[in-house]
Amino acid sequence: MQQPAKYFYNRLNSTNLYANEMLRKRHDQVPFWVRTDDQFAGRGQGHHSWVTEPGLNLTGTLVIFPNNVRASEQFMISKIFSLAAAGFLEMFIDEISLKWPNDLYAGDKKIGGILIETAIMGQFIDHAILGLGVNINQVNFPPDIPNPISISALTGLKYDLKEMEDLMIECFRNFYHLIESGNYDLVNSQYIKKLYRYNEYSGYRAGTETFTAKIVGVTEFGHLILQSQNGDLQTYAYQEVEYVLPS
Repeated sequence: MQQPAKYFYNRLNSTNLYANEMLRKRHDQVPFWVRTDDQFAGRGQGHHSWVTEPGLNLTGTLVIFPNNVRASEQFMISKIFSLAAAGFLEMFIDEISLKWPNDLYAGDKKIGGILIETAIMGQFIDHAILGLGVNINQVNFPPDIPNPISISALTGLKYDLKEMEDLMIECFRNFYHLIESGNYDLVNSQYIKKLYRYNEYSGYRAGTETFTAKIVGVTEFGHLILQSQNGDLQTYAYQEVEYVLPS
């Protein structure tokens, strides 16, 4: 993938929404990245929002135009972006994992998240909008956020957001080569090993039921596969199951 064009804005409601607006006005397929220092209406998965303190964190959206990635393989884009974000974080801190479906974790704390939208044309992906929020320099968080952490809170250091932006984009370009070369098996194996609580019996909640199970895989469509203690397998889509997290 070629180096994306980069756009920076002091303040935006949402980098994903702004990237969508830019797409409607563009007539090329050059990848581009939109970043802001102040995202005041950031979007999360479903009806969730992403809250970030202005000027302290990395909030941006990368728009790409995959070649020959089938619509049925769109979760592969999510895997690559997640792995790239994890690789970026591992330049600075340890114990990074991917909490299904879209959170980045350092230990048992949330350090970031992704939000991906894909557009399909025929049997293939036309473009993908890859939103990212990572806590970089913020150390004080609102009390209603359950388990936040940042790179700075873990290292005691401060970081230049422009440099962090460049590192993240380069990480993605390096991982994206796996898709361009068709090396999906390696993507799958790296992704599953990075999953938070992979192959560990832990608590989960589906509806009103709380139970113990372990993650044994993710389907090609991104559904989580859990195995109960008696060996039964059950597949869950997003919002059908949630982790029971440490208090």
